[in-house]
Amino acid sequence: MYESLNAKKAEYIKKKDEISRELGKLIKNEPDGETTKKLKMQSDLIKENIKKLKVPLWSAEEAAIVEVLKIPNDLHSQTPDGSNQILYTHLSKPDKFKHHLEVGKELNIIDFKKNENYYLVGAGAMFELGAKFYFSKILRDSKFVQFSNPDFVKSLIIEGCGKDHTNPDLSFILHHNEDTKVNVDSRLHLTGGGSLPAFLAYHAKNVMYSKVLPLKYFTMGRQYVPAPSKEDSLFHVSQSSVVEIFGATKTEQDQDKLLEELIDILKLAYSKLGYHFRLSLVSADKLEMWESLRVSIEMYSTSLEDYVEVGNVSLSGDFISKRLMIMYLENKENKFPCLVSGTLLNVPKLLGCALEHDATFAVPNFIKIERYLRTEE
Repeated sequence: MYESLNAKKAEYIKKKDEISRELGKLIKNEPDGETTKKLKMQSDLIKENIKKLKVPLWSAEEAAIVEVLKIPNDLHSQTPDGSNQILYTHLSKPDKFKHHLEVGKELNIIDFKKNENYYLVGAGAMFELGAKFYFSKILRDSKFVQFSNPDFVKSLIIEGCGKDHTNPDLSFILHHNEDTKVNVDSRLHLTGGGSLPAFLAYHAKNVMYSKVLPLKYFTMGRQYVPAPSKEDSLFHVSQSSVVEIFGATKTEQDQDKLLEELIDILKLAYSKLGYHFRLSLVSADKLEMWESLRVSIEMYSTSLEDYVEVGNVSLSGDFISKRLMIMYLENKENKFPCLVSGTLLNVPKLLGCALEHDATFAVPNFIKIERYLRTEE
């Protein structure tokens, strides 16, 4: 449809140009001649036909662009086929069955109503604060800059990530009053400041100087995602305390270097907690459409008898930056940076796995809140 309309438009334009050239010659010698009048009428008719093509052509272009935007990112050379590839394993997985909600209730550290409504209390609340401060210190020591993001983003940003912004199962959509007309393509979405869309909202349609790259940001905040399951579990909650990172580099080589740095940070941070975990490269079929590669931090759940992703780091190259016009200026030329992002820590998932590792549960030394509180002399 689009190609046929575009071909017809090109044909009209070519014919109009030919007539214009002929008119240019005739007007000098025969400005009021019959041939001149006839060509003028043909020119006006062709202009009208081109004008009539605009609306259907715009509609066809929009439909074509929507389909093009569904094309997934190119895969990174290290992304495995078939199954995940384990990069690193620390300690051995627990073998005694425990369910984290039962343990949390017995220890009085979780007040769980449902996936959309739960509270961490006592040692659970201290675990949440301490874990975030612990990761924050490690990232600041590695020259990451702490950032503050909005909790809400526009539909444009959600779509820029390759997600369907009209799907309520993918993001929390703010609805207007029923008597108010609203454009479904320009609504607000509650994603939380600790999310990739929140970082993208700040940088979209923006041009940076090349000297500021690489960017190495992190934030501690909330992440809101509609619960993927009706099963009551800390692994499916719709609100999570997280530590989110965001990076931008000039080249894919710099992007890979930043990934290696983050892998080293993850090994250091999770090893000190004293729990079994592993780092894995996620197989191509499990990636989001915007990802070219993902490293997953996984801990074992005895209740699920399977591994749970408690954090991740993703590469997306220039896929998102092109969609959202995130650019940097170098040699008077606008270029698109490669993006690195991820949730290094998801507190509810980490706590759930920690409770299933040890039913007696104690806050690990490295994330005890007392280590990070400043005291006055």
